[in-house]
Amino acid sequence: MKKIILSGFIALTLLFSATSCSSDDDNNDYESIISAKDLPQPATTFVTSYFPTATYKLIKKQNIPDSDGSVYDVSLSNNFEIDFDVNGNWVDIDGNNQAIPVELIPEKINTYVKENYPSQSVTSIDNEKTHIEIELSNNLELVFDLEGNFIRIDK
Repeated sequence: MKKIILSGFIALTLLFSATSCSSDDDNNDYESIISAKDLPQPATTFVTSYFPTATYKLIKKQNIPDSDGSVYDVSLSNNFEIDFDVNGNWVDIDGNNQAIPVELIPEKINTYVKENYPSQSVTSIDNEKTHIEIELSNNLELVFDLEGNFIRIDK
């Protein structure tokens, strides 16, 4: 009798474990790898305009937007990483310690950086819903309002 109960317990444990694991597999549906032809047109135009020599290394599409609204995560051969929203507008650009093209930095922010940190370049920019964050080549993070006015240094 003890063997039957023990066998039943083991069988139920295995059944619940297998069911639990199959549920975990559903979390892989959160994002999928796509090709460049599946990106919104503004995103592909952006990449070819500002990074003409780069090729796509990896493009992921998230089924649920991040808190900043990004849906597409694009990794380029030059090590830049760009996130785009559902319409193909860039949300953030990470140069991975490389300078972001100056044309992508709002003029007022670029002027502030030149005046206050002349030997630094912008290596990352996040276009948040309420503010803009940049990271400089010295790893200092600066926060600006949406009009480009300096707010604070983030640590």
